[in-house]
Amino acid sequence: VEPHDTNGIECMILGGGPSLNEFEDEIRAHRERGVKLITLNGAYNWCVEHGLTPSAQIVVDAREHNARFTKPVVDDCRYLICSQCDPTVLEGLPHERTYLWHTGAELHHDILNLAYDKKWWWIPGGSTVLLRGIPLLRLLGYREFHLYGCDSCATGDIHHAYAQKENDVDVMLPTSVSVAGVPTGRIFMTSVWQASQAHEFIDVLKLLGDEIELEIYGDGLLAYILQVGADNAELNDGEIVKEN
Repeated sequence: VEPHDTNGIECMILGGGPSLNEFEDEIRAHRERGVKLITLNGAYNWCVEHGLTPSAQIVVDAREHNARFTKPVVDDCRYLICSQCDPTVLEGLPHERTYLWHTGAELHHDILNLAYDKKWWWIPGGSTVLLRGIPLLRLLGYREFHLYGCDSCATGDIHHAYAQKENDVDVMLPTSVSVAGVPTGRIFMTSVWQASQAHEFIDVLKLLGDEIELEIYGDGLLAYILQVGADNAELNDGEIVKEN
């Protein structure tokens, strides 16, 4: 993966949050009018099962079980696979539609410098595929994003829009959002990784806030953070949302 000029093409980014199932018709309508459909992890399989063809699939996690997130191979889909992924994630993928990208982890620098003669680009962001996926797509020239299923919280006892047994053991904790140290009153139930993602989402907005146009659909934690930030942008010069 290497930098591209900025374009005006709209993208949908689909995560696996519970709200994803609420927006199938809207996602389908966007797809029919030519909006790019970018999937993250298990959202790829959700799209395949619902008759939707992803434009691209992004995987970053290094665990071997993520190999299922690139099966079956779909015609016309590009696979944006992080170089830290287990090799099984790459098995069977078409070479001409598969692109490696890099998190920039220091442990990999020597390997990447040797492989690319020191000419490679690292993707900043947070600890989840969403938080790397947005900067990755920005590097590729995209800046207009619709986010579906990017909740970063549970709905009742449902943590994903589909079965994902690895997360069945997650401990859910109450997470609140504050403005200038004052709680807004909303409480979201999050796992540790979801709460961390919400924190890091704010950092990604600070990094790319002037470079992207972003809308998050649903009533999840990330959508709420974005709305609270917009409603109070003048309070502390944009640095107004913290999690407790």
